[in-house]
Amino acid sequence: MSRETGCYLPGALTPRRQYLLFFGLVVTVIAAAFVLGRPRASTSLLDSVPRDAWLVGTLDVAALRASPLAKPILGEKTPIPGLGPLAQRCGFDPVARLREVVVTSPEGGERGDFGVAFSGDFTKDELSKCAENVIRARGGSPTTSTRGAFTLVEDTADAQHARLAYREGGPFLVGRGPWLDAMIDATEHKTDRLNPAHMELRGALATKNGSPPTIVVTALLPASVRDKLKAELGPELGGGGDKAYAGVLAVSAAGIAISLGGQTANTATSTSTTEVTAELRCESASACDEVKKLIERKRLAFSGDLTMRVVGLGPLLDSLAVDGQGAALTATAHGATEDLAHGIQRLIDFKSRAPLIPTGAPPMPMPAPMPTPPPTPKPIPGGGPGR
Repeated sequence: MSRETGCYLPGALTPRRQYLLFFGLVVTVIAAAFVLGRPRASTSLLDSVPRDAWLVGTLDVAALRASPLAKPILGEKTPIPGLGPLAQRCGFDPVARLREVVVTSPEGGERGDFGVAFSGDFTKDELSKCAENVIRARGGSPTTSTRGAFTLVEDTADAQHARLAYREGGPFLVGRGPWLDAMIDATEHKTDRLNPAHMELRGALATKNGSPPTIVVTALLPASVRDKLKAELGPELGGGGDKAYAGVLAVSAAGIAISLGGQTANTATSTSTTEVTAELRCESASACDEVKKLIERKRLAFSGDLTMRVVGLGPLLDSLAVDGQGAALTATAHGATEDLAHGIQRLIDFKSRAPLIPTGAPPMPMPAPMPTPPPTPKPIPGGGPGR
């Protein structure tokens, strides 16, 4: 107690108290830095893939958009799977704002079941309004519901069309049937997520490419499906010439990655290189060896195809190399991105050409039949022609 002020003043801190106070401050600062500065777990679109997905494909739209391949692949009005062309319904083009897309399909789902997870530069309100407009354009009545933290927009009277699910902070999900519910549960950590076998394939593909892949597709081929195909083909696989196809049916997992590479600046023409890598996992080394032989035969056949040369895919086929390591197989190929873009565009243009006979035109008349020649007169025995 101070005599002058009548207030209590603490005594001088002892060295021991000073040490304890300093130590406490240090611990507090370190704890605060750990909590505030710790990197937060980033949400990946792959977190939305349930464990029983047999097919998983990812697309880095931003990287593709910067590549010469953007025009033939994305086009001007590319639809989002399950929703169709959206620009006229939404008032904006969602594809132009996409950043990343993941496409999945369930192993045991109904035919046509699929799921899409995507991120982009749009708000949930914009997409919700867009989905409602698409449903109304089909003559349906949009309704909303919730599942966990997600809001769903759907036409309950039409279960065959896709549903949209969104939540604050993303991701955006589109899917049909129970598969969309499974994706929501995977995103919210309520069920098992992406099968590690997919991650193993993705990791193997990433190490083979010189630059980060733009497109990655992995597939786990269920033994039940392969056994069913083997049983159906049965005797057809017994001959020596069919060993390659029997080897194909022994492929248990496969993946492909496409890297578009970088583009050299300050050049008049593109110098970017597209790298394609495939990984296969077989039931046995002999099965992979048969698949390798089949790929090499197909490469040789396609290399001599004039159409492939004309559209510009020849160099890609010429660079194809296949390497087998036991029950694993790796195939690689590369080509100039600009040449591939031109080749893909030529193929698209060729397939989209109008038929020689316009649709709906009356059929061309059949040519008139040739007149039947008169019969040859039969000779009369013992004389000339009959009178």
